[in-house]
Amino acid sequence: MGSVGTRFPTPAVSITKHPATLPRSPIDDDIDKERVAAAVLPQLLDLTAADLTDNAIWRDSLALTGTFRTFFSRELVANTWRHLCKKSTIQELSITAGSAQILRFGPEACWLQASFSFRTQGTFPSVCSGTLGLVPHGYSWKIWLITTILEQPLGFPDVDKLEPGPADTDHPGCLDCIVIGAGLAGLDLAGRLKSMGLSYMVLEKSVEVGDVWSKNRYDSVKMHTSRDYNQLPGLPKTFTKEDYPYYLGSEDLARGFKSYVKTFGINVTTSTRVDAATYDAASKTWTISAEREGTALQMSARHLVLATGSMGTRPVTPSYMNHGKYQGHAMHSICWKNAKPWKGKRGVVIGSANSAHDIIADMVSEGFTSVTLVQRSKTWVLPASTFGALVDPVFNPDTPSEVSDRILLGNPLPIQRLIAMEGIRACADKIPEYFERLEAQGFKTERYGDLWGILCDREGGHFFDVGSGELIAEGKVKVKSNALPLAYTESGLSFEDGTELDADVIVFATGYKGDMKENAKRILGEEVGENLEEFWQCDQEGEIRGAWRDTGHPALWYTGHGYAHARYYSRFLAMRIKADVEGRPIPQWSGSC
Repeated sequence: MGSVGTRFPTPAVSITKHPATLPRSPIDDDIDKERVAAAVLPQLLDLTAADLTDNAIWRDSLALTGTFRTFFSRELVANTWRHLCKKSTIQELSITAGSAQILRFGPEACWLQASFSFRTQGTFPSVCSGTLGLVPHGYSWKIWLITTILEQPLGFPDVDKLEPGPADTDHPGCLDCIVIGAGLAGLDLAGRLKSMGLSYMVLEKSVEVGDVWSKNRYDSVKMHTSRDYNQLPGLPKTFTKEDYPYYLGSEDLARGFKSYVKTFGINVTTSTRVDAATYDAASKTWTISAEREGTALQMSARHLVLATGSMGTRPVTPSYMNHGKYQGHAMHSICWKNAKPWKGKRGVVIGSANSAHDIIADMVSEGFTSVTLVQRSKTWVLPASTFGALVDPVFNPDTPSEVSDRILLGNPLPIQRLIAMEGIRACADKIPEYFERLEAQGFKTERYGDLWGILCDREGGHFFDVGSGELIAEGKVKVKSNALPLAYTESGLSFEDGTELDADVIVFATGYKGDMKENAKRILGEEVGENLEEFWQCDQEGEIRGAWRDTGHPALWYTGHGYAHARYYSRFLAMRIKADVEGRPIPQWSGSC
């Protein structure tokens, strides 16, 4: 099957442990920002530690390292930058006109930021972009932040340019890439592969594209992030303001996925279950064994990508005593479809994150006589107004998704975490009454959430309030948060404080286990899968493990997570696959200076 590196899996390190900090030097608004940036930019041609702040940080996205790396501290950034610049021969540095601006977050965090472009002339000549973050130091300026991003290898198509067109009908015997899964991540990557002129096929087990949303989830499920945050790559945008709501529901997502496949001619084979895949190192080829409507299929490809769902499909359900006593219906949210069968009954939902709130809203709308949310721990709540204030200026109908993605995801992740925390705190402080109304009903809120800490470390457990919080604040949904469930009774649940709660239906909105690596084991075999990288959580540099980067196998990749992540990072994965197919793989630097 080929070589699997013994360094995998990489140990997980909480992003909250990263030592990155934001600069807090005051900057006057009326300075000539572009002049300052243009004066500092040439320092990158011969960078020294003296040019940098003590807390300097640099994130490279394939431009100089060929992978995703984040370097922190004055000496490490300077030494690594000089080393890699010699290898890549940076030239044609230029500040992007009109990009220089002063960024302020919270009462103190502040820096001057400007975008720039450059080219590399090393072993893999490319067009690249970057940003500089500058802070004043006496009468001069020092570099606090550098980001560098691979935009387009010379001679390659533009990975961000996908236009409407027909599907490919002429497939070679051995494809460049096979993608397993036609959900959001699989379609994102498929669009990128098509833009690069690669031969590919997406294999989807469902009968139709979009079934994972419209048929395999509860009816009231909806995205708790905005329509424009959740776009797929390519123009025209799939989810338009005219045709889709701000919060996309399951039917909206299914309709959008189908439209995307038709509009951009994405190659998808549905009703296809992948059973196994083996790799021949000599020919550098995957052989994929599948079944479609009872017929065995065999396909071959140079690269294999798992887009099988990274957020988990294995439900986590707490176990309580005396389950056999209960005369009602108990289920995990994965089995919940809608509240109609229990109209006029009593409902209990255990859990306090997004799914739980979708389900309590469904119960209320169907006229349940009582709805109770069992909250087991304090929950971070992000009101819709906060999300809108922080995200809508970046993700909106007028801004191309590729521009928005670089603003959100081009930064070092530890820095993006700190920026988000500052913004969330500022917004929360403006609406104390919102949290007070929830807390008055017994819902325990965390006002100042660590969004990126949650996303990178846990992948869930938070509540983006898109309306159901008002049901709690008004008392239409009761909250039980002072004791944990202990056992079932004939009519419901008993709790540690001696109280009981009656319910005709109990729904466990208690999350899932991530299963990307488990899917890899099922397809590739236990021995191979066990040595692969894990999917998600951060390494010691603050970079995500496994996703869109080395998995431990030279031709196997993971893609997944949320819409913005899958959309943005798929561009880099497509370029890596293209480079390998062209016979000149992007060289990776895994060293340290």
